[in-house]
Amino acid sequence: MKKLVLSVAGVFFLAALLIAGMSFSSEAAGPVIIGSICPLTGTNAVQGLDMKRGEGLALEEINAAGGINGRPLKIIWEDTESSPKGGMDAVHKLVEINKVPLIIGAYSSGISLPTGQWTNSKKVIQISEASTSPKLREIGTYFFNVMGLDEVMGTKLAEFALETGARKFASITVNNPFGIGVEIWTKKTVEKAGKKWLEAVRYNEKKTDYRAEIERLFAKKPEAIFFTAYGTESKLILKQAFEMGLKPSKGWYADYMTMWSNEVIPETAEGIKGLVMGSTAGSRFEDYQAAYKKKYGAKAKQTAFGMYAYDAAWIAALAMSMTGSTDTDTIAKALYTVSKIYNGVSGDKSFDKDGMQVTDYYTRKVYKGGKLIMYK
Repeated sequence: MKKLVLSVAGVFFLAALLIAGMSFSSEAAGPVIIGSICPLTGTNAVQGLDMKRGEGLALEEINAAGGINGRPLKIIWEDTESSPKGGMDAVHKLVEINKVPLIIGAYSSGISLPTGQWTNSKKVIQISEASTSPKLREIGTYFFNVMGLDEVMGTKLAEFALETGARKFASITVNNPFGIGVEIWTKKTVEKAGKKWLEAVRYNEKKTDYRAEIERLFAKKPEAIFFTAYGTESKLILKQAFEMGLKPSKGWYADYMTMWSNEVIPETAEGIKGLVMGSTAGSRFEDYQAAYKKKYGAKAKQTAFGMYAYDAAWIAALAMSMTGSTDTDTIAKALYTVSKIYNGVSGDKSFDKDGMQVTDYYTRKVYKGGKLIMYK
């Protein structure tokens, strides 16, 4: 089946419905309500706000195009507070009180795993837009993911670092399913290339001092270091490493650079290389950027996660429109069809048999002068 490549969001919506053999209802009714869980406070609030904005932009376009078969779409946003407990509180409210059939979220595999396992047990659809642990694949029928898993990112990041000629590697990662997943795949790729893996340091979130972890990281003198950290912790880790005068000779290599690029002290992150996920070229991306800036202003802090959230909202709306139903078994089947015809802002969104992404897109960047620029 050919993908829809039209750039106007409303045309995506109408074309997909025609393919499904359905039409808009002429009778207006109450809104179709779905939920979203984002980290609007806590460590990942910058990313969470961007995700909410991406979903809000999609919501505006969906309703302008006719909503869900003539009914307006409504999203109830709940704050995960950047924690598993906050995430669980959020999904319990959305399912038990708001009775939503579908939830978008969450940010962080450490939150998506427990929330997804619970929503799956309740036969509620959950579409994660910012989680990457391979364990997500095991959740079940009602869980989907629009971002490539750690095995893809970890491999690509390690291949990038290996091009420097470095022979000795180490990593510092957040101690949760996301960080451990990236660690596993960077290590596998490095060792497959015949290079030495010296140390894997896992840090716990919300500490006020990471100097012990940094000393351990540099003790065996790695030439290149893989860096996986959320915004608040990344700022402190890089600041303390900078103050200690510690820097790997072949550099830091970071995954998901927009997790921290808006929050670090510029001089402490200067020269870090890494990957930014999502397609950053073509008319779909350009249209999204223009619409985002028009709605939220040129100074709004953007990360890559907003466009994944935008795509998740559109995919959810298309599946519900195609089925004309809030029955989650029916929606789950439709999501596979939608993923094959929807041309996302962040790239191809095709689901595999487990509801995970078949592939993803990564752009090489370097942090210079307080911003991310293309690596050449």
